[in-house]
Order: sequence, then C-alpha cells, then structure tokens
Amino acid sequence: MALSGTLKDFGIADILQLIGHQTKTGRLTLKTLGHEVEVFFKEGNVIFASERARDSKELLGSLLLRAELLTQGQLDEALTTQQRTLKRLGDILVESGAVVKARLSQMMRLQTTETLYKLFGWKNGSYEFSQEEVDPAKSIFDPIRAESILLEGFRRMDEWPALKKKVPWPEGTLEVLKELDVSNLPTTGEILADGGEEGKPAARHKRVYKLATTGKTVQQISDASKIGEFDAVKALQELIEWEYLKLVPPPRGAKALAEGLRKKSQKTISLARAVVRVALSLAFFAATLLLLRMVAPKLGAARADTPAGRGALARLIARDQVARLESALELYRTERGEYPQSLRALVEGELLTEQDLRYPWKEPYYYRRTNQGFVLLPPLD
Repeated sequence: MALSGTLKDFGIADILQLIGHQTKTGRLTLKTLGHEVEVFFKEGNVIFASERARDSKELLGSLLLRAELLTQGQLDEALTTQQRTLKRLGDILVESGAVVKARLSQMMRLQTTETLYKLFGWKNGSYEFSQEEVDPAKSIFDPIRAESILLEGFRRMDEWPALKKKVPWPEGTLEVLKELDVSNLPTTGEILADGGEEGKPAARHKRVYKLATTGKTVQQISDASKIGEFDAVKALQELIEWEYLKLVPPPRGAKALAEGLRKKSQKTISLARAVVRVALSLAFFAATLLLLRMVAPKLGAARADTPAGRGALARLIARDQVARLESALELYRTERGEYPQSLRALVEGELLTEQDLRYPWKEPYYYRRTNQGFVLLPPLD
C-alpha cells in the first residue's frame, strides 16, 4: 500500500484508521517543522513509536530518570556501556538490574503513547507509510490497537484546553488542604493501574497527591507519576476540585525577578570561578614551560615540531597539563551541568586543542567519567 501526502489533506486520525482497518505492517514516518516521528505497525496495531533527534528530555533514559526509576549514576553507567557495546539502552538497564523488565515495558509503552498523542496536535506536515517487515524486538509491550489510540487522542484534544485553564502553571506547586490516605500505595515505584469509584480518589489520585506533598511542581509531579502528563494533570485538577489540594502559582513580579537574579548570579559566579581556575592553570603552565626552557632548551620548540621527551621533565610537564585539563573539565561542567563523556568534547567545545589531549606524550591521557566525578591520568610511560 503506497500512502503519502500532507497532514492538511489527510489527518493523523485518518491515517491511523486506514492502517488499522487494513491491518497493515510497516513504518509510518511523519514530519513537521524540524520534528520527525516514526510509528511501527504490526497487523494494524502500533508496536512502537519514537521521535528522531528528539529533545533529550524525551529520551527513554531521561524519562526513567524523571520518573525516579533510575539514578543519574545508573544512567551514566548504562550510557557508557551503550557506547562500548552498541546495545539498546533498555537491554543494558535490564541486564544490569537497574530496572526490571516489566517496569521498562510500561515506561516504553508510556513513551510510545505520549509520542502518538502529541501527533493529534500537528496541523501541518507530511506523512509516508511503507510496507515492510518490522522487527518485533523493537517493542517489549503488547501491541496497541489503532482504535484505542484514536479514542484517547480525541478525548485529550477535547479536554486539554479546559484542563490547562484550570491548571495553567507547570511550575506551580500544591498546598495540602486535607489528608488523603495513601498508605496502600506500593513503595517500589511501579506504574499504577487505575481504578476506584467515580468521583472518589483512585490510585492515580493517590500517587499524584503523595508527590504533591513533597513540594514538587506540577511538571515534576507529571514526570514522576508514571501515568503521563494528561492523566497526571487531570488527577491534580480533580484533587483541587475535591479540595484535597490547592494550586499555588509560581513566583511573579519582584519575587520572581529576585529569584531569577539569584539563580543567574549563582551561575555567573560559578562560571567566573571556573574561568579563573582555567586562567590560573594556564599561567602556571606557562611559567613551568618557561622554567623548563631555561633548564632544557630542547623542550622549548613548538609542540608539533619537537614533542617533549620521556622521563622526569615530561612527567613534570604532564603534571601541569593534567591541571589544565582538570580546569577545562570543570568549566565544561559549569556550562553544561555535567562532565563530558570523553576529552574530545573539550576540543569540540573549543576549550582545548587536539594537541592538549596528549601533550607531552604520544598517547592521549586516560579519562573516564564516574558517578563521583572523573578519573584523569597520564598514559603509561
């Protein structure tokens, strides 16, 4: 079946309905304004959906992190393993025991459905469906019927505008007005199945209520709830209507300005300190090199022309070079919030040159990012 065109002529609902009714197997590619989504079908049912070049916060690892199912250290270690082995991140997390397979399956399903429901807001763009064999290993959750996606997608389109008017601030927090018994909630962090009577708090209400009592923002509650943004915000809105919670808007006016200036000032101070550290390291490095030129003129040639020899003098230069590399790593973390995966990122970020990664040795310095920071050592002499 050849199927391609524009979303203005043939909307996402029509496309899903057609593929579902004809029980087709293949890949649907949709593009709009720099976004590209791939949806994989098996006999008319969705088995996986992902956004190419998606924002980092939409990646599986980030979703697991914000859902509090994973620590930053576990994610860093898994990403390092992924670079070395080229395995899928989910497989690595399950094999290492960081996440159980059932929970990973639920989060991958949530990632897929959240991606699909966003498509209902696309007004322009293009689509193309190609019939092809689909690797069943792409998904570890049960296929999703296209009809169920259509029904839920339309429901969200109808209710989202009113819901956002009632809970308009993603950065808002919640004030507890009365107690809600959450003692029967599991403490292991699994995704909850909904239930309960109409008009009374169910599992999803208790989950977001418990998160609200910790002082999290609406956005943070949505991320940690593991039930999706729409259902989390809807549960919060209902708890507000039932007077369990009260929505507190984020700081405004002078208070917001003061808070923003405080955060900006802290960031500026941290950046300035990192720059000073780099400058001091460079000055110390230059002074050491000048001293070495006086005692060993042969080492005074350009790096590319006459690399410093091995031995005591080379180790002395290397000690200062390590200090320079460490300062560059600190500056990188200040600017980006984390240490780089490799020293190559310092060159790409124009903090150092390619020669700095190995001078005065032939081999590059050993670097590895760890949960506590990093390890940086000169090569074996």
